[in-house]
Amino acid sequence: MYSYPYDITAYVRSLHLYIEQQNQRISQIEATLKSIQTELNQIRNKPTTQIERIEYKFDQLKVETLEGTLNIGLNPLNGEQIEDFTVSQNKMNIPDIRHTHKDLIREIHDEVDSYLNNDCSIYIQQTLNQKRASLPDEHVGFIVEDIRKQINERIIFYLEQNQAELQDPTKLAEIYETTLSKLKNDIQNSITAYLSNLPENMKEGFDK
Repeated sequence: MYSYPYDITAYVRSLHLYIEQQNQRISQIEATLKSIQTELNQIRNKPTTQIERIEYKFDQLKVETLEGTLNIGLNPLNGEQIEDFTVSQNKMNIPDIRHTHKDLIREIHDEVDSYLNNDCSIYIQQTLNQKRASLPDEHVGFIVEDIRKQINERIIFYLEQNQAELQDPTKLAEIYETTLSKLKNDIQNSITAYLSNLPENMKEGFDK
């Protein structure tokens, strides 16, 4: 009978302690919000740099070594087209020609590889002669090797465009010749575009 006032007192103390804790948490949250608001205001008021014009002076570049990759694209949309076609292929559940036409891929790759080893350097030199310019043999070799790295995916890209025809064995020879012709054309176009945009100081003097 006499414990009732004691229970009320304990409850009030507990409630008071809880309210104090909540007040402290509210104060901390308010302080955090105030700090965030201050930082936002500082960011908004911070002056920005506006770049009106960028000029690239490629003719002032000095190239002493050839390292890495030249990224001579066989086609400006090469990577995007291959990726998009692969996605579409997966959606249609078309067999991967890397597995179904290994022999054809290898034959085309070997022929293109032979072209790169024998005729590609000649084409580069002919193009340089037309532009009355020259490059070190090391640079010419670097161009050829950079293109070589892109050939395999380019072969796949062209063959995937002929999925239906690939199912007919009588058309494989025609596909082989057509693909080979497109690849050589891509190689020559990429070389011409690359040499047309070389900085002057990357060229050797041409004996007139």
